[in-house]
Amino acid sequence: EDCGITVIPRRGLRPLVNGYAPTDPRYIVIEETYASYGPAYRGILAEEFCHILLEYDLLATGKVPDNWQPHNLNFEQHQTIERDAQYLARAILIARDIFAERWKEFFEKAPPAHKATREKNLIFCGESLEAVFRCSPLTIAYRARDVGLISPDECKKCFSDRIPM
Repeated sequence: EDCGITVIPRRGLRPLVNGYAPTDPRYIVIEETYASYGPAYRGILAEEFCHILLEYDLLATGKVPDNWQPHNLNFEQHQTIERDAQYLARAILIARDIFAERWKEFFEKAPPAHKATREKNLIFCGESLEAVFRCSPLTIAYRARDVGLISPDECKKCFSDRIPM
């Protein structure tokens, strides 16, 4: 809102994308069904905002200029921007220091049934912190991986591989 960006909910995007920043960077279009699940909605919205931030150097100007056009990106540039936007969105939504402290707290104070194995404890932390940070457990897991609290293999085994495809 402060940057002059309007969010437009739209039905029917889900088979293709969860959301996107269209040619006019003053808008973000997001699948409307996510509005009922805040953790997913926040994550998608943050990532699309980060696309605009990174592709249009929004920090330099504070607002998207009326005459700007989107960058024409090749496949490699698109992959880099996508990866960077996802990482930046997680960093914006889940501050490193606060997150590491809360993760440690949940990890150490997990109920005995969850402490039985490291995997169960990691899943407990990801699912419990969903309410704290209002992000999906998978986003929580990716952030834990980003800051070195879990390994990439643990992230995959305990979170990514559990998603039905």
